[in-house]
Order: sequence, then structure tokens, then C-alpha cells
Amino acid sequence: MKQKIVIGLDVGSSNVCALVGKITQKPEVEIIGSARVPCRGLRNGVVVNIEETTRAIGQAIEEAEGTANIPIKTVYVGIEGGHIESFNHQGAIMISRSDKEIAEEDILRVIDSARAIRLSPEREIIHTVPQGFVVDGQRGVMDPVGMEGSHLGVHVHIVTGVSTTINNLVKCINRNGLEVEDIVLSVLAAAETVVTPEEKDLGCVLIDFGGQTVDLAVFVEGALRATRALPIGSDIITKDIAHCLHIPLAEAERIKKEFGHAQMKMISDNMEINILGMDGRTQQTILTSRLCEIIEPRVEEIFTFVREELAKIGRENLIPAGGILTGGGALLRGVKEITEEILNLPMRLGVPQRVEGLSEVIGSPGYATAIGLIKYAQKEEFPVYERRFIRRKKRTLLRKIKDWLDEVI
Repeated sequence: MKQKIVIGLDVGSSNVCALVGKITQKPEVEIIGSARVPCRGLRNGVVVNIEETTRAIGQAIEEAEGTANIPIKTVYVGIEGGHIESFNHQGAIMISRSDKEIAEEDILRVIDSARAIRLSPEREIIHTVPQGFVVDGQRGVMDPVGMEGSHLGVHVHIVTGVSTTINNLVKCINRNGLEVEDIVLSVLAAAETVVTPEEKDLGCVLIDFGGQTVDLAVFVEGALRATRALPIGSDIITKDIAHCLHIPLAEAERIKKEFGHAQMKMISDNMEINILGMDGRTQQTILTSRLCEIIEPRVEEIFTFVREELAKIGRENLIPAGGILTGGGALLRGVKEITEEILNLPMRLGVPQRVEGLSEVIGSPGYATAIGLIKYAQKEEFPVYERRFIRRKKRTLLRKIKDWLDEVI
């Protein structure tokens, strides 16, 4: 069976995660190498220190190469941050040939018409995601190739980013001797592995709770309808703990992960916690209830912002399948339960699906984006699987036609 080794590089605002995956024509992917390295070179998904970001990427790649025992030359990269903007758009063309049969090149032309929009000079399109086609007024057509019609329309979701921000990220990767195979919006990559087709069909929201951003993706009737990036994440909870308890950030992060809880009413054992002071030697003792007093208000604030954003999108009470919570912040105890209360939605933890290999990776929502990038690569390399994104990089006309068709089959 044909197989290929691909690398998913999740460059988050707090960590760089590199996963090495083995992909085949089987639905499952196998993770054979991994690395996670702290990074302080980004802020809200934007590179603010090229040297630090380059270093962290290089270290992550080197460690992933070591665990997989395979040299890495190309990567699929996740991108996020406040510079991302998205919107829905549409395009339409006339079918002029005499037989009126819609062909592959018509798919290319109509999506090109939807992409023909005026962006500000500093922005570029990252993804064009087809939502559905319209043939002579008939909506909801997913694959119009072979149908007859005089008028072909398409509805798309377009994701854009700031060109210089994208280029700075690519530069950090290139400086490590790596080539970027493709750039994928992180929350859409995560959706590849934690959201089921049934949830997308019924209507759901994916919430990627990261270190410095909370990213949303709303799906309705199987199609992506909205994406949003909120410039607040789980790192601010760590800073609150550090400030309130007068302890180092590293110690605040440790006790958040080991003892933190997002809901006071769910704490059954109000135990004592030993923590280190700013000098790294002085010890003090607090109760878990005190830690929760710091965490709970900030979590409530974060997901109140999420609720308000869903209201702006117009889907606050129109998400029948509920929400999927993923990302490193989803590991905080009680966060799923408090999110259900604030959003008034059933929630589940978004754990990667159809993935095998390293046990410490495949069962954690913290690796969802990196695994999703490998899933995305699988659809690129083995187009028997449906792909949903139009790639950013330039291609030949023949390859473009093939890719447009693969998107809608």
C-alpha cells in the first residue's frame, strides 16, 4: 500500500508542536514522531520575535526528527491569530456551450469568480471553502459536474490573512532549511480530526481554546459558515494566578495544570497546595478553592466573549449538535461544564479521531491542530478523500482544475 511521511507544524502563541505522521489510503493516520517546545516569539498568532520563533521551530523539528528517526524537509503549517479575517461570498457564471453540461473547468471558473474580490493591499486569501453550488436557481448542489444548466453559482467561505504576517511565519520556517508545503487555518485543521461529518451536517461550533487565542468554526448543513479568532486564551489564566499569588509564571502554569478547576461547585476535595514564591525557594500553602477563585471568573469572561461572538454570527441558539471544545485550554478541569452553562449548549471534548501511534499524543485535544494538519495532508496526497479547502499556493491550470474538482466530489 502506498504511504507517505508528512509533518504537521502547529505554531501556536505559546508552543510549537511538530508531529510526524505516516499516511496511507486508509482513513487512519499514524503518528510516529512528536515534539512540543515553548515559544515566546509570537503574540496572538503573530510573529513578534523572528529569532525566538525560528529557534523554537528548529528545536521542535529537530526533536520530532529524532523521535521518528526521519529527516524532515517540508511541513504543513497551521496559522491563527487576530490578523485572520473571514467572510462568506458568492460567484456566478453562464454556461455558454451548446450542450449546457457543466464541466470541471466551469467549477474552476465559478470559484475564481467568487474569489475575484477587492482586498486591502496588505491582505491575501488563505482559503476558499466551497459551501454549495446553485444550478439554474437550484440550491444545495454539492457536485454539479455532469449536470445541465445555463447558470452556475457558488457560495464560498473566504479566509484571509495579512501577507506580511504570513510571510514572517514562513520566513522562520525557511530559515530552518524547511519548505512550507501548505498553510492551513488552525481551527479548520483541528476540525479535520475532532469534528464528525454528522455534527457538521446537523450544525455545530468548534472552539479551539489555545494559549493566546480562542478560535471558532461554525458548521451548518455540512459546510463551513463562519470562522472567528478572539485575542484571549488560557495564558491569561496563568498570568492571573501568577499576579494574585505572587509566584513565577512557570509555577502558576504548573499548579493550573495539576490542581486548577474552572468551577468552584465541582470541587469535592478542598486540598492544600504547596507553591514556590518568586525567588524559587520560599514556599507557601493555598487551598484549591483559592486557586479556583482566580480561575473561574476569567473562564466565565472568556466564554462570555464566545457567546457574544456566536450571537454576532447569528448562531447563538441555532447549533443543534452543540459544541466541540479542543486545544490545550480544554484540558482544564471543569471547563467543559462551565462552557455548557454559559453557551447553553451541549459540549464534548474534542479528542482526535482515526489516529494511531504515540499514546501521549493521540488522546489529547492539545495536539488536535497538528494531527489535523496531517489529516489535511492525507486529503492532499490521497484525493480519494474529500478535501474542503482551496490551497493558497499557485498551481498550473491542469492541477488547479483537478483540485477544484476534488473539493466538491
